[in-house]
Formats: sequence, structure tokens, C-alpha cells
Amino acid sequence: MSHSAIALIIFVVTCAASVAFIFKAKQLFNRLGLVDKPGPRRVHQVAVPRGLGVAIFLAFLVGVGISFVLPVERQAVETERILLMVIACAIVVGVMLVDDAVSLGPGVKLAWQGVAASIVILPRLNDSARGIVIEQVNVPFVDTVALPLGVAVVGTFVWFIGLMNVMNWIDGLDGLAATVTLVACTILFVHTWFGPEGIPQFTISLLPLALGAAIVGFLPFNWHPARVVMGDAGAMFLGLALAIISIIGGAKMATALLTLGLPIADGLWVVFFRIIHGKSPLHADRGHLHHRLLDSGWDQRAIVLTIGGLSLLFGIGALILPNRELKAALLIGVGLVLVGLIAYVAARSSNLVDNVKATGP
Repeated sequence: MSHSAIALIIFVVTCAASVAFIFKAKQLFNRLGLVDKPGPRRVHQVAVPRGLGVAIFLAFLVGVGISFVLPVERQAVETERILLMVIACAIVVGVMLVDDAVSLGPGVKLAWQGVAASIVILPRLNDSARGIVIEQVNVPFVDTVALPLGVAVVGTFVWFIGLMNVMNWIDGLDGLAATVTLVACTILFVHTWFGPEGIPQFTISLLPLALGAAIVGFLPFNWHPARVVMGDAGAMFLGLALAIISIIGGAKMATALLTLGLPIADGLWVVFFRIIHGKSPLHADRGHLHHRLLDSGWDQRAIVLTIGGLSLLFGIGALILPNRELKAALLIGVGLVLVGLIAYVAARSSNLVDNVKATGP
């Protein structure tokens, strides 16, 4: 069976599974009363089922499972890494689904994020062929730099936990987190399908393919006006899955950083803004870029398409730029775009600080 046929089967079946799981989960969560109610930090006007990220996760499992049924040849080490990924993601989905129901608090969620990250990372301490860590980085104007094990472990922890929270932060508008994830999956699929430096990574490419297919099934239900919400269970699963996929078969961090650069830069900016105003970095508010654009009069769909479109452009840049120096320049461009958008919002609103101070459930 050709690689294209395998990819097509996985994509179609995963999409169908996603839709089926969403219908079933939507009915169940409505009966259980697990819904997202309107509030100061919510953008919808009626209660909608919350925690539907579990359906995305289950559909992703279907896609990954099919890849093991079809004639896909993998090395044992890759199979073990995929298993670690599934276990860690299952923990995140399970714990955050509880949080969607009863609200566990930021400290508890952070601790469980650390547990999930540890499951993926710590096997590397026993064997260089086990676990998933960022072994090396490409430094502009220098070269590829191998990281000491301690630095690699800490850096990977930061990458995993950081991206989980970034995806959770951007899940503030209908379809935003799903759209950005779909863009990232598309870019990572193209990168691995054709391969870094022209060397295809077919088996790795099936992971972003399955995750993207699960999002394709979910997004019509989550597009504004949303009929379902992925909740923390979905957003943090997507963050961890993207973080792992970007390094599971060799670091593709430049591609991931550029594609997700705008949400990441926005998250760093908001954390800094909270700190200088005496707030906890974990403090919840309406200070993120998408909230500020919404408060300045933008339509939800326009915001999602703008941020998704910029992410796509930066991701394409990551694919086509020939060297790390140009990619570093593009990453600086991501920051400048964020500064420009913030300046635009500030010029239209005198309530930037008030937005950051606003709180809600």
C-alpha cells in the first residue's frame, strides 16, 4: 500500500471518528450538566457543552491506532515514544476534564502538567534512545549545538508546559485554538512528509496528520457561534501533542516556533504585563491579544482568520526559508507583528490596563 493511500485512510477515518465522538460526547455532557456558562471572560452568550477536547483526543487515538494496523514500518524506539506520548496526553485529558467539571485551580493543574511532561522526558535519563527531549538546537550564525543532558531535560520541560499553557490561553474565542492547531499540524505534516533537508519522515508525518484530521472533524462544531467548547482538556492536550510532535523524530522547533510564534509571543507578553502590574503570572484576565482585538470591535471570525492566517504565513516561511539566520529574522518579525497589533489596540482603547485587571470565572 502506498504512503499516500495510508495517509488518506488515516485522515478520512480520523475525521469521521472525531465527528462521531463529538456527537456522543455533546449529548452526554449536556445530560451531565458539563457546560460552559456565559461570564466576564466568556465570549458566548448561551451555555454550551464544555470539555469536548476528549473527543479530539479519542479521534487522535483512532488515527494513531489505524497507523499501527496498516502496513507502516516503525522502529521499536519510535513505537515506545508514541506510547509515552499517548500516556502523557491521556493523563492531561483526564485531569483537565475534571478541571472542566469542578475547577481544580492553577497550582494543581501545573503539577499534573509536570507529571505528564515527566512521563515523556525522564526515561531519557536511563537510556539515550528512550524518552523525548530536545537534544540540540540550531543557533543562528553559529551551528547546531548539542545540549548537555540537564539543560535538555529542563528545556524540554519548559517547552512542554509552556506550550500547554499557550494553547490554553488562546482558547478564548470560538475556533481560535482549533484553527491555530490545524495550521500547525498542516505545517508539521508538510515538513515531515517531505522531510528536513529532503529526507522524508513518513511515520512521523502520520502524527500531525491524525491530530489535524481530529481537528477538522471538531472545528465545524467550534466555529463561531460555537456549539461545543474543547475546554482545558482539549486545549492542553493540543499543546502537549504539538510540543511532542515537534521533537519526537528530531527537533523541528524552528518550524513550530514560527508557526505558533504569535500565540507564544502574546503569552510571554501577557505574563510580563501581569508581573509588572503586580499580578500572578497564572492570574486569569482579558489581556490576551484576541480579547483586546475583540474589545476594540473586531468580529470573532475576523480575529480567528487573522491570527490563523498570520500563523500560516509564518509557518510557510519556516518551510521555505533556506537557513537559520533568515528564520531568526522571521521570528523577530513575529514579535514586531505582535507589537504592531498591540499598538493598534492601544490606539483604539484606553482600557488596556483595565482589561488585564478584569477577572472572572
